[in-house]
Amino acid sequence: MRIEEKVNEIVERCVTDRLDLNIPHLSYMFSVHVMYNHINTTYMSRRGIDIIALKVENQFKMWENFCHEAGHMFLHCTNQNHMPKTFNDKQEAEAARFALLLMMPEKLIMQHQLYEARDIANYFGVPIDMALQRIEMLIERTRITTFN
Repeated sequence: MRIEEKVNEIVERCVTDRLDLNIPHLSYMFSVHVMYNHINTTYMSRRGIDIIALKVENQFKMWENFCHEAGHMFLHCTNQNHMPKTFNDKQEAEAARFALLLMMPEKLIMQHQLYEARDIANYFGVPIDMALQRIEMLIERTRITTFN
């Protein structure tokens, strides 16, 4: 399953509007425990319990990190400490993509007709460069689905 399809499936189940795009709501919906700390950000599973550890930073950075670590939770089942660097790089890129998709869901972009980067940035409270990346992803998705 493509990352976009996975995120869209999650969003369909958990997100009705942008007010649902927050750590407390999604951690509840994902049944993941969030542990705040001053050292690092990571995802781990211990005894069948999913845990996202978030380094205490500004609200936006913690939100971005939560979405990234949720990507690891939903997409990966490996321990990065025991994997080759190139494979870890691939997983990091996938988690970064997952985070952008979750932070700016296609469903809400289309529902609210957010066709300009500044509209996406304002609606989701993200920097303009992230909104531009999301537009590129939408264009790429359109190209791929057009040829399939």
